[in-house]
Amino acid sequence: MKVMNLVEQVAQFELKTIQVNGVQQSYREAGQGQVLVLLHGISSGSASWVKQFQDLAHNFHLIAWDAPGYGESDALDTDQPNASDYAMRLKGMLDALNIQKCILVGHSLGALQAAAFNALYPEMVEALVIANVAQGYKDFEEQKQKDVFEKRPKMLQELGASGMAQSRGPHLVAHANADALALIDYVMQSIHLKGFSQASYLLAYDSIQSYLKIKQEKTHVVMGISDGITPAKDIQTLAESFQLNQLYEIEDAGHLSYLDQAEKFNQILLSL
Repeated sequence: MKVMNLVEQVAQFELKTIQVNGVQQSYREAGQGQVLVLLHGISSGSASWVKQFQDLAHNFHLIAWDAPGYGESDALDTDQPNASDYAMRLKGMLDALNIQKCILVGHSLGALQAAAFNALYPEMVEALVIANVAQGYKDFEEQKQKDVFEKRPKMLQELGASGMAQSRGPHLVAHANADALALIDYVMQSIHLKGFSQASYLLAYDSIQSYLKIKQEKTHVVMGISDGITPAKDIQTLAESFQLNQLYEIEDAGHLSYLDQAEKFNQILLSL
């Protein structure tokens, strides 16, 4: 029997849509049991979690959203969002799906959104996992913020999704094999300029520090030792500054740790 590649595997987990307070929100889901909600990063989408869907559907009811303005999800109604705007959309989606409690996993910029959701709706979060954290540039100087805000939308406009995947893909994984790069290309096709611009604004002008508390409970921090985008040492510093002691290092994992080292990443989720 032919082994399916990652893009072919995604097709097993259809993209669904639901109306949330008058806007459309897309997501993928699989499995049953304890609810595991997965929030992707800025250059990604719901399909990127395919290895979690494949391996964890016997253990969890997985729900991976497409952030506002990604996939089939309507963009936010503000061009200057903060993480709470994303958290409120997620709350609407989970209410519409009748989900009261979940383990919430945020990767990269999704970690900022997840931390905001936990700050606003702590009663809904059984455990918070922030992985390969994009911390945000809220406290940086204005020129740096402007550069961060403009960089990615400009790249999408100049290169298109596939060009961006070719340029960025090899930097996202420690193991830039053809299968992983094809998945990254596939996922980046679901990035739209408006959603990408809003997410870039979030990255440039907000920060995860605004949504974390010292010694906050049930918070697990994951870092990839080979991550060149959100370096492990920066994430370690963040964890130490908030005294978050549940810290996991994944060897030989780049920025997309959940793709690079899916088995190790999934073991962390199973251990919660």
